[in-house]
Amino acid sequence: MALRQIRSLNASWYYSWGSAYTVTTSPAFVPMVWSANALLHKDALGDVARQLPATRTKHLLAFNEPDHAGQANMSVDEAVRLWPHLQSTGLRLGSPVTVGVRSPWLDQFMARARQANLRVDFMTMHSYTSPNPESFLAKVWYLHYRYGRPVWVTEFAVADWSASPARPSRYTTREVGYFMQAAVAGMRLMPFVERFAWKSREPSDPAMGPSALFKTNGQLTSIGRLYASL
Repeated sequence: MALRQIRSLNASWYYSWGSAYTVTTSPAFVPMVWSANALLHKDALGDVARQLPATRTKHLLAFNEPDHAGQANMSVDEAVRLWPHLQSTGLRLGSPVTVGVRSPWLDQFMARARQANLRVDFMTMHSYTSPNPESFLAKVWYLHYRYGRPVWVTEFAVADWSASPARPSRYTTREVGYFMQAAVAGMRLMPFVERFAWKSREPSDPAMGPSALFKTNGQLTSIGRLYASL
């Protein structure tokens, strides 16, 4: 089902928050070194190297939300110390992706990377917002101009973090569709945006249900069909 879902979106690439592809190499798979643990104890770079003949990837994503205790949860010192391992692959490296584009963690990491002459080839970002495309696109512009590099938006969607099972998302599918169309159109006009990927959860998810790309049976929702058309 996963392969059918990926291809139903007309995606040109995908990733899985992991270092080894498990679904397909067509569309192209981009590996990620999710955390220090993945690098040091799970042989993430070994996965990348072994699968390179199949994936033919030119890119590597790194450290998922290191500024979040429930995600990679890394200090700037640790990330800087481990970065040369990622550089050794010779692949284009995406920055660690922080919770927000104005993260002090990211500012500190990029400053330290510059001082240590470490290579960061493109910036990565997450954004979960109200259905306000202007606000979202302003974040994308900010990230590019703050650090002077191309941008990958590796997770974006409309989310209502105040929602609960008793009071699901205040946002409608129509509002999500408007946001998606405007956000994608805006990013396509930004020559520095290289790639983007919508983040989907289950339709029943209180915070992000209206952003779901797939129904529970794996078929595309109306939002999924819209995304596939963009």
